[in-house]
Amino acid sequence: MTPLPPQHLDILTMAETQRRTPTKRTIGLAMALTALFAWLIPHNDLLLRNTPLAGNLLPTDTVLVLLIFVALLNPLLRRIAPAWAFHSCELATLWALLLIPSGIPMAGFWRYILPPIASLLYRASPSNRWDALLLPHAPDWLVVTDAVAVRGFFEGNGGVIPWTAWVKPLSFWVPLGIALLMATICLAALIRRQWTEHEHFLFPLVQLPNELIQSPLAGSRLPPLLTQKPFWVGSSLAVAFHTLCGLHAYFPALPAPPRWQRLGDFLTGFPWDAIGNTFLNLYPSTIGLTYLLATEVAFSLWFFYVLERLLQILFALYGWTGFGYSATDFVQHQQVGAVVGLLVIVLYAARGHWRQVVLKALGRLKELDDRNEPLPYAVAFWGGVLSGSFIVLWLIGRGVSILLAVSFLVMTLGFYLAAAWIASNSGLLMVQMRILPHDPIWAILGSRRFSPRDLLTAFLLQKAFAYDLRETLMPSLLNAMKVADLNGVRRRPLLLWGIALMALTLPIALLAWLRLAYTYGGVNLEASTFQWHTIHPYLLAAQAIEPGIQANAVRTLGMVTGLVVFVGCFALRRQFVNFPLHPMGLIVCRGWAMENFWLMVFVGWLLKVTTMRYGGLHAYKALRPFSLGLVLGDLVMAGFFGGMGMLTRRSYVVLP
Repeated sequence: MTPLPPQHLDILTMAETQRRTPTKRTIGLAMALTALFAWLIPHNDLLLRNTPLAGNLLPTDTVLVLLIFVALLNPLLRRIAPAWAFHSCELATLWALLLIPSGIPMAGFWRYILPPIASLLYRASPSNRWDALLLPHAPDWLVVTDAVAVRGFFEGNGGVIPWTAWVKPLSFWVPLGIALLMATICLAALIRRQWTEHEHFLFPLVQLPNELIQSPLAGSRLPPLLTQKPFWVGSSLAVAFHTLCGLHAYFPALPAPPRWQRLGDFLTGFPWDAIGNTFLNLYPSTIGLTYLLATEVAFSLWFFYVLERLLQILFALYGWTGFGYSATDFVQHQQVGAVVGLLVIVLYAARGHWRQVVLKALGRLKELDDRNEPLPYAVAFWGGVLSGSFIVLWLIGRGVSILLAVSFLVMTLGFYLAAAWIASNSGLLMVQMRILPHDPIWAILGSRRFSPRDLLTAFLLQKAFAYDLRETLMPSLLNAMKVADLNGVRRRPLLLWGIALMALTLPIALLAWLRLAYTYGGVNLEASTFQWHTIHPYLLAAQAIEPGIQANAVRTLGMVTGLVVFVGCFALRRQFVNFPLHPMGLIVCRGWAMENFWLMVFVGWLLKVTTMRYGGLHAYKALRPFSLGLVLGDLVMAGFFGGMGMLTRRSYVVLP
């Protein structure tokens, strides 16, 4: 890619100078709401077990705040004090600032650090052999080793937090996590222009917030979206559906449509029992979001999931599973290969952009204008290098193998990049892949050549930062920058204030977590967080230590297959314009997200294909408000039943 011509730079500079800086009242509101959500989210998710207030890449709390402003507060202000009404630029800023730190209170930072590092001493016993296999290799900087503090964390002690027991492990985990966040911010700043301006990603998750913040038409006090009948039809359907299901949850005698089924309820016997645990779940918002996607992307998502299900049947039918060949292992390592393929494609497709970035960082391409990039390219480039170097040296300094430290950094950032790439194109509410950064190491080399401390640290690292991408930072950063672009907000001040809000969120959420655990006891809080996820990394580490993970040809073949299929699909799409298969679905064909959403993705794809075939582009545009109504209806009901859960201490979960 050649440098931008001077006349283009002049036009770009003029356009960028017209962008607006976040206003003081918007920043003040964002700070107050961020602090509130940092405290409330752990209580809502862990104690009340409601629909997560954030919980995904289109956080419920951020959209509900926006809806309150555009449907209640702004119409009132326009009537009694028009000069005080919030304009689109301010609302875009508010949503973006709330979005950036939204994941930190839960899966974006604390959820997979605090309970696991307190769990080893609490759960180790002769029966699981962790007392012999793991405890001798668990230093006090890695896990909490104070027995009284650990017992109080899981069983409660009246709310007294023994900070001295947590200082040493947190002094390892917090700097590491912050460095990873900074590396993520730098990488997002470097890739933004390529994906937004050169490759023109769709950013489906931004479309609803962007529609909500549009200025009203003449004679109206509401955004145009809220005045369209198809929107109200879609939102009413979602609201009615969840009202029936919610009432049934509170009053079981009332009838309601079934929301969750398993394929095993309908298909039994060999070989169908291999896919008996396939979910048939109903989430109207997923239909709405899928309708907004490119047709081949939507097709790819459900196609690769169905293909994975067929592969499970094939392995069972021919008895390969009985010989130790696992379809699950093969497919999951296909996903690993697909992530590697994505990294190859990102480097290759954006090679001109990367060349410009490096030259700018080295001071050799001064004419490239990066004044309104989220960070100057030199700062982002060298900040990423320094953050990554710190992470590797921080781990090596604690005795972690160089190979494990470097592979953790590269693959974890690769996972974040994949999550952002998928979210920016597919509109999935969350991205999960059931793979871990060190899977290629175990598949190719096995685990026996690494020390027990290496293995224990590696599995805790993976669990903490790469296991669950449902609230990961990079997609939220890019979505925030996209809504800023659409509404004339300056990106750099927005990002800097977003970083400040992240710094505000971290200690407040930490205090909320520890207060909850030491007041109520972790065993009485949300089960998966304080039970399964606390033992999962130790189960894997114990297995890796004894008997050990052997190098596996099937897993290696899966990685090679995933890499070849992913890159091959891209090559075919470049060669043949109408090639129908997008490789995105290969990355997420196994994981909590597609397991929950695949059927709704299929319905959304079918709705769009049928609309386009029989009604054309005009019909598609006419039905678009309906799809956005489905999404907003789900989020509104998540907020409503969240409020009901706070009052009644009984929950109805709208979104997973």
